[in-house]
Amino acid sequence: MSGYESVSGYSECEVKIKGSRFISCSGPCPDEAGIGRFLENVRSRYPSATHYCYAAIFNGTDRSERFSDNGEPSGTAGRPMMDVLRNSGLTDTVVVVVRYFGGTLLGTGGLVQAYSGGTKDVLDIAGRTESVLCKVYRITVGYSEYGHISASAASISVGTPAVGYGSAVTVRFCIRDEESDRFEEIVRDVTKGTVKAYSSGREYVPKN
Repeated sequence: MSGYESVSGYSECEVKIKGSRFISCSGPCPDEAGIGRFLENVRSRYPSATHYCYAAIFNGTDRSERFSDNGEPSGTAGRPMMDVLRNSGLTDTVVVVVRYFGGTLLGTGGLVQAYSGGTKDVLDIAGRTESVLCKVYRITVGYSEYGHISASAASISVGTPAVGYGSAVTVRFCIRDEESDRFEEIVRDVTKGTVKAYSSGREYVPKN
C-alpha cells in the first residue's frame, strides 16, 4: 500500500436533537493508546456528560478497529460510528461523540442517526493529511554537496529532512519509495561516487 489518509488535527461540531447535545470530536490516533489519551482530553473538555461513545481505526495500513457504545443501547452508537469512519477511507483517526441527555428518549433509530450523523459531520470538516511510503536514508556529505543534493531531491523527498551540522552535514532524507533509485543516483552524481546512499528501511511519512 503506497499511502493512506488520516485527520490532520482536532475538529469539533455540535448538534441538538430533542434537547440532547451531541458534540462530535475527531483527531489523530496512531495506536490503541491514542484512544485513551483522546478520550481523556474530551472528558476534560466536557465533564459530566451522559455518554462518551467512540470509534477508532489505527495502526496505519494494518488498520485495527475499536468502538464503544459507552452505555447507550447495544449497536446504536459505536458500530454506526465505525461504519461511517470505515467508509471515510481514513485510518489513524478517532471520533468521540459526547452526549448530554436532554430528557427525551430518541429510540434506536434516532440514536443511530444521531451518532452516525455526528461522525459524518465532524469528518466532513476535519483537515486531512496523506502519509506515503518512503525509504529512509541517512548520508554524510560536505556543505556544498548537501546544497546540491537537497535542491535536486526536493521534489521526491517527503517532509523536512533532519539535518545535523558539524565538520560535514549529516542528513536524514525520506524519499518516496518509487523514487529511491533516482535519489541514489543524485547522491552518486553529486559526490562523484564518493558517497553511496543506503536505505535503512521503509516507513510511512506525512506529506504535510
